[in-house]
Amino acid sequence: MDGLFSRGEINGLILRNRFVRSATWEGLATDEGAATPQLADMMARLASGGVGLVITGHAYVLPDGQTSPRQLGIYKDQLISGLKNITRAVHEEGGKIVVQLAHAGFYARKVLTGKVPLAPSAVKGLSNAPRREMMPEDIHAIIQAFGQAALRAREAGFDGIQLHAAHGYLLSQFLSPRFNHRTDKYGGEIMNRVRIHIELLREIRR
Repeated sequence: MDGLFSRGEINGLILRNRFVRSATWEGLATDEGAATPQLADMMARLASGGVGLVITGHAYVLPDGQTSPRQLGIYKDQLISGLKNITRAVHEEGGKIVVQLAHAGFYARKVLTGKVPLAPSAVKGLSNAPRREMMPEDIHAIIQAFGQAALRAREAGFDGIQLHAAHGYLLSQFLSPRFNHRTDKYGGEIMNRVRIHIELLREIRR
């Protein structure tokens, strides 16, 4: 157990201990995805309670990628000031904080976004509501959006980012043959299905 309280390091990021609060939807943002004082206070309390690294709930990188009400957003520069309040609150308590970047893809909710959800493929039988298969320009826009969101994260003072590529959301959908029936360079064999992830990483690092 003593090891849990020892200092840790993730690629140069020094943590005061090994306790990590994994990404969890808080439902404490505004309807437009802006961080609220209540969200900043919650994050601060996690850090003051001894959590070494806090990971935010999934923050959507484009308005059409939202899946939950009052979900945190990081899709426009106007949201940076509220995000700064979160990072400042955590840092003042001695913690580190990472923002999780996400796009719900197939599981985006039209009632929240006003748009038909995007998906790697318009697979029938998975939903009663329609989905729009992503065109190459949609994929390019998603890649750019993740890159811009990462830039906003840095400007807001986050110590890092985490890419949400699980739980059936967009990046997970590209990996899965159940959701990905594409016949272009983003579908088929695994190296094609993982192509968007590699291009995302390159764009973020750029």
